[in-house]
Amino acid sequence: MIKKLFNWLKKLDYRIKFILVGGLNTVVGVGSYWIVLLLFGVNIFQNNESLVLPVVVATIISQLLGLINSYLWNKFFTFESKKKSKIETIKFISVYAVAFGVDYLLKFWLRTYDFFNEIVIAIITTIVTMIISFVGQKCFVFKYKKQKVNVENETNLLENNDVKIDEKDIKEENK
Repeated sequence: MIKKLFNWLKKLDYRIKFILVGGLNTVVGVGSYWIVLLLFGVNIFQNNESLVLPVVVATIISQLLGLINSYLWNKFFTFESKKKSKIETIKFISVYAVAFGVDYLLKFWLRTYDFFNEIVIAIITTIVTMIISFVGQKCFVFKYKKQKVNVENETNLLENNDVKIDEKDIKEENK
């Protein structure tokens, strides 16, 4: 059953895979943030505005775990990159840093307007950073291109003997 699910997931469009990985990354990031705060003894159900160290440590750890999770899933699952390249990793971190910087600056700027509440700000910045991440990873980091030839259909054609090769053609090629 798990193998069927995995095979089904592998066949999904890369854009759907990116959204799924983003959801997983959100769970990893938010979950690790809360776990670190709980390890510090912080009550996550109240306002903890005065706590600096636990929030900074939790933010750093959750961002690092999110970065690693996102890189691995997007490299091997979403964009199916086979490269073993340090440059690819550096490019990924660069895209992540740009998205994080835009997220931070956009949140700061949107807070200057009274009519944006935290929920609206979070929605806007999530959409913007998701677009930056997707375009950056697809075009800059992994340089993903959809395959134009459907290998599965090609294999089926060969197996069904729909393609016939004339012996005369083979002899002429070998001359």
